[in-house]
Amino acid sequence: MSRFAVLVLLVCLGACSAPPEEETASPAEPEAAAGPVVGPTKVLPGDIAKLQVEESPAVGAVVADRERYTLYFTVQDGPSKPTCLEPDCTLVWPPLLAAGGRIEAPGVDQALLGTTKRPDGLEQVTIAGKPVYRYVDDEQAGDTTGHGVDDKWFAISPSGTKATK
Repeated sequence: MSRFAVLVLLVCLGACSAPPEEETASPAEPEAAAGPVVGPTKVLPGDIAKLQVEESPAVGAVVADRERYTLYFTVQDGPSKPTCLEPDCTLVWPPLLAAGGRIEAPGVDQALLGTTKRPDGLEQVTIAGKPVYRYVDDEQAGDTTGHGVDDKWFAISPSGTKATK
């Protein structure tokens, strides 16, 4: 074999056997590129779901989570039976979860509070038997942009009904 052929063979083997260069990113870079990941609210062991009553200028008294974001229910859910289970729904309507069914909610009748087990084993907060969710398009505490979406999602009042002014 000629020296040229050996050189070509070595170059080819070197190029073919070298692992492909991969671009790596820090964990923050993919999130920055794709936006924040939204899903069910995080629950830590021993965590308590903290709810509060807020007054919305648009719809009146609503129940909000610990960060003062409005909570919603859908008319498609059955009593204590959530139907928003698939990612295409839970990414838009993250369920409010409670570890061990522990809920603290001054201003809401304790008899109306409860939880229901989701198929993934997590416990979702219910008010008057209605599983409750946040809405991804509520940009700040107090927003009620999810009220009336698709004529089936509504802000929940402290009595467990559709919020109305």
